[in-house]
Amino acid sequence: MTMLKNLPEDVLNLWNNWEIRGMVLLSLLLQTILIIFGSWRKTNARSWIRMLVWSAYLSADVVATVALGNLAKSQGDSSGDSSENANNSIQAFWAPFLLLHLGGPDTITAYSIEDNELWKRHLLGLVVQVGVAFYVFSRSWGSGILTFIAIPVFVVGVVKYAERTWVLWSSCSKSLKNSSLRGFWRSYNRSRKSKTPPQDLQENYLLQAYVFSYISKFVMQDLVPGISSLIRSRELISKNNAYGAFKVVEAELGLIYDMLYTKAPLIYSRAGIILRCISSLLSVTAFITFQVKIDKHDYSKTDIAITYLLFAAAVFLEFYAFLCLVLSDWTMIWLIDKGGNGLTKATYSLIRKITRGERWSRSISQYNLKSSSIEREPPKFLEFLGIDEMMRQMHVNRKDLNVDLQGFIFGHLLKKAEKMKEDLNFFDKNDRSKVIRQRGDGVLEREELLRDYKWCTTEVEFSRSILVWHLATDICYLDDNKDGSNVSKEYEASRCLSEYMMYLLVIRPNMLSKGFCDEVYQETLRDLRVLWRLKDRGPDAKEYQRTLRVLWRLKDRGPDDKEYKRTLLELRNSESRGCDDIGFQRRWKTSKSVLRGVERLARQLLLLGPEKRWRMIKEVWVEMVAYAAAHCPWKEHTQQLRRGGELLTHVSLLGLHLGLSEQYEYNGSNDFLLFSEFNEMYEEYRKARRKYLEGIAATSGSSLDEEELEEYDKARDKYMEGIEDFHEIQSESVSAKSKCFRCLSAKSECLSAKSKCLSLKSKWLCN
Repeated sequence: MTMLKNLPEDVLNLWNNWEIRGMVLLSLLLQTILIIFGSWRKTNARSWIRMLVWSAYLSADVVATVALGNLAKSQGDSSGDSSENANNSIQAFWAPFLLLHLGGPDTITAYSIEDNELWKRHLLGLVVQVGVAFYVFSRSWGSGILTFIAIPVFVVGVVKYAERTWVLWSSCSKSLKNSSLRGFWRSYNRSRKSKTPPQDLQENYLLQAYVFSYISKFVMQDLVPGISSLIRSRELISKNNAYGAFKVVEAELGLIYDMLYTKAPLIYSRAGIILRCISSLLSVTAFITFQVKIDKHDYSKTDIAITYLLFAAAVFLEFYAFLCLVLSDWTMIWLIDKGGNGLTKATYSLIRKITRGERWSRSISQYNLKSSSIEREPPKFLEFLGIDEMMRQMHVNRKDLNVDLQGFIFGHLLKKAEKMKEDLNFFDKNDRSKVIRQRGDGVLEREELLRDYKWCTTEVEFSRSILVWHLATDICYLDDNKDGSNVSKEYEASRCLSEYMMYLLVIRPNMLSKGFCDEVYQETLRDLRVLWRLKDRGPDAKEYQRTLRVLWRLKDRGPDDKEYKRTLLELRNSESRGCDDIGFQRRWKTSKSVLRGVERLARQLLLLGPEKRWRMIKEVWVEMVAYAAAHCPWKEHTQQLRRGGELLTHVSLLGLHLGLSEQYEYNGSNDFLLFSEFNEMYEEYRKARRKYLEGIAATSGSSLDEEELEEYDKARDKYMEGIEDFHEIQSESVSAKSKCFRCLSAKSECLSAKSKCLSLKSKWLCN
């Protein structure tokens, strides 16, 4: 304050006049940014949107709180002439609007998943800020009709702030852990029994997404579903082709994003819709009353203009919330579920035409280590400032996700799921773990090449495996695609997945749970930069370095270069020495850089025929992606939803629904209760359970208790008989009820005829 007193009087007057106005306008601007851009981060992966939303989210509450404090201070100091008191009264009228701002828009309640855990802080803030707003409100009481107009706005502000606090509480981990799979079974059974199944593929995708959202929300809290859930999930997702399966997961993740980061848990409930109607009615009523009843000449033109802006924002907020409510997947799911009449079908079709249907960015990030190493090394001081992390982002580009890549991934996962189903291995968690933990070795074992490639797959950390296969894939791509015309689907898919996994390793290492060492990446990057500076025949160049320089064609002489052709011919005529070369194995295990391994892997891959080579490389990368998806923590998956989404999250949910997850467990309960109307699924369940119990008995050296199995089957048969009897009785009851209705109808007709007869008789007597 001492510094402000030293300012010129004109500047000081300007500050005093515009301090509260400026804070209120800034709060309004921040709310506008959150309303418009809050939902964009769901479908857009651009960093500037995240930065803008992050800045607005952190600043909005602070600015609104400070503005409320300044309003309270100005009301406490109000002791001037009538015009000044009038201005103070209209500025006090802004306090309920600031409560409305603290409630936030429906499109964003939490910036990150951790914000949901801070609901107690927001509850305290609700109590304190409502108290401050009420103080401001009470100080201006008796100033005329303006006070009464403020009452509905004050109610709306309190409701909005309470809504936000409740939603944060309902989305915190403790609340979500109380979720159950009852919603999954209920919605699944309803979709199976539906008399009017979806005629449109998009309708089918949305219904499946809604069913799966229950089980996804359940497992994301590290809760354990049963084997019966596995069988039904696999049966449902397997009906789709690759495009359809990805569409289902896309819609499912959209629903999960809404539950975690927006007010969806409330606004799509009956209570939420009622509150929306009440708040909209109160806001519009207050605005119309202000327009009609207030004499604008009694107040400052600037304050009147700001008040109109606040009203416009409040009404727009309600209107935008209504649009979000109507034009959402939740509304379309409700319409599909209640479908059957022309009105719901017409409404659904209209919403489908209006909405764009974007639920994530539908793109994958790419990072090429060789390209980034060619760039000049950033100064050392940037590392201390943490800017080197941002420098890595400069080498990231994004590529649209194509249907072919979706087909490769879903086909690979479906093949593994079908194999487990045929072998009845899905019951045993250990058998599932063996399949899920394959990270290239499963493909190599099928090709009978695992012995030669163990050194770069199962015998090293996952991060080293990604690095060595990424650089070797880059070499093979350049060598097989010399003139740029020989680009097949396998080439592009392999390179795309290679650069995507490299992006995860460098930019999103937390998504790769197994041993990422930044030192290995940094050392490899340094060696690459040294490699570019070496002379081909220099005394300092080692053999593997000279070979790599030629294979990467660093002289830029093109594919007709004689030295390049000679080196390539030598490599293809040489013998594979992957696991038998003791000297190489020793240097490979002790070296932090992977370049020596890159040269060896490139040799081995170039010995294979082009078709076999690229088929194997593609399948190795798909298996690595599936491994990374299955072992990424769920918390990291949910964090990526606010960054435009990640392919890895979609692959993870596809694996979960196909049964490729370690979270499913046999808990020994009466799961047959869940298969009451699906005999084919129960038969599969029974056979797999028997095989699982036989395996346990063989391991423990005991014999299988046949009597227990028979009792289990008898209990299920008895239960099924009870279900059939119930349905039969229910059918008889409905039939009897129908006869009763027909009888009553006949009786009614009889009475009507009797009434007509008496009427005619009375007329005849009168005549």
